[in-house]
Amino acid sequence: MYKINRERVIKTFTELAEISSPSWKEKDVMKYIIRRFNKLGGECSMHRCGESFNLLVNFEGTEKRNTILFSGHMDTVIPCDNVKTVVTDTKIMSDGTTVLGGDDKAAIAIFIEAFEYIKENKIPHGPVEILLTCAEELGLKGIKGFDLSILKSKYGFVFDSSGAIGRIVVKAPYHSNMTIKIKGKASHAGMAPEKGISAIRVLSEIIAELPNGRIDDETTINVGIISGGRATNIVAEEAQCELEVRSINNKKMLNVEKQVRDIVKKTCAKYKAKGTIDRSLEYAGFSISPEDPISLLTADAMKKISLKPEFVAMGGGSDTNIINSSKVKAINLACGMQNIHSTGEFILIKDLVAGTKLALSIIDTVK
Repeated sequence: MYKINRERVIKTFTELAEISSPSWKEKDVMKYIIRRFNKLGGECSMHRCGESFNLLVNFEGTEKRNTILFSGHMDTVIPCDNVKTVVTDTKIMSDGTTVLGGDDKAAIAIFIEAFEYIKENKIPHGPVEILLTCAEELGLKGIKGFDLSILKSKYGFVFDSSGAIGRIVVKAPYHSNMTIKIKGKASHAGMAPEKGISAIRVLSEIIAELPNGRIDDETTINVGIISGGRATNIVAEEAQCELEVRSINNKKMLNVEKQVRDIVKKTCAKYKAKGTIDRSLEYAGFSISPEDPISLLTADAMKKISLKPEFVAMGGGSDTNIINSSKVKAINLACGMQNIHSTGEFILIKDLVAGTKLALSIIDTVK
């Protein structure tokens, strides 16, 4: 079932990978994608977002079925300039000086090859929307700047998870950011240190008392940035840190945030310092049952091509989180990329082929 043109999908992927596309600078790769989809009958529209554009591709259906959404992102993490792909009998990687960009160009190659196959074999299908976003790697900025209300799809399939084809991400976390700002009292560190209140010392004690790392199988916290002070001969008047809290369970995330606030309040009172916290929600989480219609549909599509579905939770966010805040119900699917965000990134060719088969099977399964 679905005899994929292995050499063509390899060529498509390597051509995509070798086009530099850091966040907000997706212009060149977008031109390539538009050219390929236009030849396949796709209607491409660019939607301004920040310094770049999101790209929406519409394929009219040849049969009356529900519209579905495929999604991925066009940007990659750095270093991504002058990517030189190395193709072996089994996998594709970079020469080790850059990332490969399989995150998420594997998805784009899969979508292109799926419609190459459909056109070549005159396969009937329902309407398909393909949303390719910019600046995903900077905190889902592309999808956050896209008007999801214009989508017609009932279900969305985001190909943006690492690992072998067959993994279905049905749970992803809520994610909040917190900035703790401490104001102490400046004083000369050599002549009158006792007259000062060290904001750095206060912040250090707060950080030491905070929960750290993995709290349970659903919840994590991490302090990632610390700054403060002006000189070694001044008792630091100001210091701050930035942290994140994630949890599949929103109540657990809020409970951890409360712990942070309580520790800041208690420690500042102890040293007579002032503390403030700025908090923002980066994105909401989602949790979809394996028995949900979209899960069953995906599992059915996988079984048709002899894949064993594996339902998993993921600790990171993706465009899937934002899409699920709209009328479209979405899941995240593995698309074969491995060792992502590193110069050791690679993708197995068999996963590029299997991912294309999965996209075709989903299109065929939706009625």
